[in-house]
Amino acid sequence: MANKKRKKQKILDKKQLNNGNGITLIALVITVIVLLMLSGITISMLTGDNGIITKVKEAKEKTKQAEQEETYALESVLNSINSSATSTDGYNESKEVNSPKITQGMIPVKWNGTNWQVCSQDDNEWYSYTDKKWANIMLSDGKYKSDTVQVEQVVKDDELGSMYVWIPRYAYTVDNENQKMNVTFVKGNTNEGVNGETFTTDESVDTKTTKLVHPGFNLGGTALTGIWVAKFEASGTNKDGNAVGNAEGAIAKEQYSPDETTIAKSLPNKISWRHITIGESERRSIDIATTDKEKFGINYASSHLIKNSEWGAVAYLCYSEYGNIPQKNGTGSRGNVYYNLYTGQGPKSENDDGAYGYDIEHNYNTLNGQLASTTGNITGIYDMNGGAWERVAAYLDNENEYLNVYGKSKDDNIQYFEKGKINKVYSSLWDSYEVSEEEKSNKIKIEGENELLETQDGLCNWNKQEERYNKARLRLTTMNYNNMLKHKGIGINEVNLTGISYFAPGKSIDGNTNTWHWYQTLEQANKGESDYYGKSWDGDMVTIGYSNLSFIARGGGFDERELSGVFYTYAAYGYASISYGFRSVIIL
Repeated sequence: MANKKRKKQKILDKKQLNNGNGITLIALVITVIVLLMLSGITISMLTGDNGIITKVKEAKEKTKQAEQEETYALESVLNSINSSATSTDGYNESKEVNSPKITQGMIPVKWNGTNWQVCSQDDNEWYSYTDKKWANIMLSDGKYKSDTVQVEQVVKDDELGSMYVWIPRYAYTVDNENQKMNVTFVKGNTNEGVNGETFTTDESVDTKTTKLVHPGFNLGGTALTGIWVAKFEASGTNKDGNAVGNAEGAIAKEQYSPDETTIAKSLPNKISWRHITIGESERRSIDIATTDKEKFGINYASSHLIKNSEWGAVAYLCYSEYGNIPQKNGTGSRGNVYYNLYTGQGPKSENDDGAYGYDIEHNYNTLNGQLASTTGNITGIYDMNGGAWERVAAYLDNENEYLNVYGKSKDDNIQYFEKGKINKVYSSLWDSYEVSEEEKSNKIKIEGENELLETQDGLCNWNKQEERYNKARLRLTTMNYNNMLKHKGIGINEVNLTGISYFAPGKSIDGNTNTWHWYQTLEQANKGESDYYGKSWDGDMVTIGYSNLSFIARGGGFDERELSGVFYTYAAYGYASISYGFRSVIIL
């Protein structure tokens, strides 16, 4: 009998133990809640937006975010250390190219054939430069944020954040006979190629025979593993939703103005931001990783207006086996003003680069639109041929007063040039090209005479039409070209420039004599013949003549026809023009 009781008790004990294992957590929660209620804490204090449980979750998320930020901060420090020292870190052995650098706010995306899709940095389909598939990211100024978005998330065009494309460090030689660049990617921020060969950074070498590490990967003496270049020309809207820098129509007198809500985005199918000074273009580009960094979600990075050398780094890569020569973005309307210039548009057709109005069939993601990409597919960079002329952060060091006037932002505290000289704080962000002392002092010698031109407009005075003045114009222009020839990686000289063209008064095609044009010889100007431009590969126009202009524009406008292209180089005004746009670069 006693044995039966003990056996029954064991069964009961075992059952109770099993039940205990099943309800322990529930019992614990109930017990905690009861204790809290006895302590005066109600259920409403536990739940809801301000409840304890919610706050615990928020604390956990903030802790995770803090850990991520700590990781990014550590990576930023390591990047700074690695950038100041020679290292092969970041080189992907299997893909034989430097892996894209990522920081907080950046979201890797790949094209799935229909839409962009979020991917991881380790996704093998993210990029393959041997297949002309360049790495793309978007920032967190769109629908999705880098710290919450899930891998494989499909992103529609109207959900995109600002897009950037990775240009990895490389060395090159120029093959003028076949009009192509021979490019070799290098390891990390070193000058070492895949096969162990070491390349030079000395720009005095002959790049037809000696491989040079492209100067666009040197920022103020810091060797970079690569740069993030805006995929599209900058665009922006104001609080009323109007595209800033755009006119309302063909006869609009003013463009829509930016306000405190406006930021410089890089998005497709948007009206490009024009009617902005070059100084303000620089400030808006710098703001991306500084003043406006919270709007973009970016941290631990720097940004600036694309430099002429950085533009060249993209242009040269598209002429290599890893890229494609882009056709023209011809969308836009001129009238009395440029307006409705859309980003990421393709040409009229594969055989027609003419200008046209906006058409959805030319969007960047169509087969037609991708003809205007630097890869011939959707992963490349757009608007580098046509669209708006784009001013780059480069200047002729002629100490002209326009450097001061237009080389500043609307905030007078941000002055990139002072007394005609670059502010040293910003010198690494601008490419400088030497001019003669004669031009700097604006005391121009006239051949065979004692006359010196000392007026501010100098040889740009329309009244100075005689051949003796044209000789001076041609002489000073030749000096400017020769000075720019010292700088590699931008296109001049390296890509078979045909003829040095100088700016002089003469007749236009329609017979109008009260105008200025580009000529290559004195005879052409004397006869008032039609325009003669210096041209590079594919007939891209190159004009850096003596004038009162100090800045540089690239790409050519939507209505330039065959003269536009990635090697198009033009001496530009710095004022807020209806035709000049811009794009930014991000550095890690």
